[in-house]
Amino acid sequence: MHSLVYGSSWGRAAWGGAHPLQRRQRLQCRRRAASGDALSNKGSYFDRVKGFQGPWKAGLTSGTMSAAGDLLAQLLAGELAKSKGKQAAAYDPLRTLRMFGYGLLWYGPYQYYWYNLLDFFMPVKNTMNFLSKVTLNQLALAPVTLCAVFAWNLGWTGQWHALPDKIHNDLLPSMINGWKFWVPAASLNFYAVPLKHQVLYMSCCGLLWTAYLSYISTVSVKQQQQQQQQA
Repeated sequence: MHSLVYGSSWGRAAWGGAHPLQRRQRLQCRRRAASGDALSNKGSYFDRVKGFQGPWKAGLTSGTMSAAGDLLAQLLAGELAKSKGKQAAAYDPLRTLRMFGYGLLWYGPYQYYWYNLLDFFMPVKNTMNFLSKVTLNQLALAPVTLCAVFAWNLGWTGQWHALPDKIHNDLLPSMINGWKFWVPAASLNFYAVPLKHQVLYMSCCGLLWTAYLSYISTVSVKQQQQQQQQA
């Protein structure tokens, strides 16, 4: 009887039956294969961002929002001048066009590659990745963006010579004000907004920020010009 029982058990194991050791080994093989497939499907960062459709769409979105932000800034500056009894400056369409070009050619594509890079290295949504993304956004993205917009506007207006003073005087105050605005905005971006909508969301936030930058940069340049003329 015992030989029949053991013999039947050995027969089932030999013919691929439900032997516990074999089940455990097959399960481990499946897990290794699944993990290998996941790594292979992830691909490289360059595979993720290849092509022009992504950065082009991001550029159009950011360019439109940047132009709208500059238009808002000029309208608010005009209303502010009227409230103080001063004559409002005429609308400058070239300034709006410059901001559109900035968003189209630089800020939108830069955000696209940047957010994909963060998501590639930190794909899991946890507290550590969340804090890392917000910190990197403010320490790496912000200064590059501010210096780029200063250089873009001053360069197209023939004021390259004012760029060092502009960065020296306005970069740190602008970054501090940016932290007050962008830390809550970026926190919501990384915590709740899907990757495919992050550029759109940040561009909508950038509508207000661009209006601020456009106004502050214009006022600062004009004040420097007036001081030079008075001297």
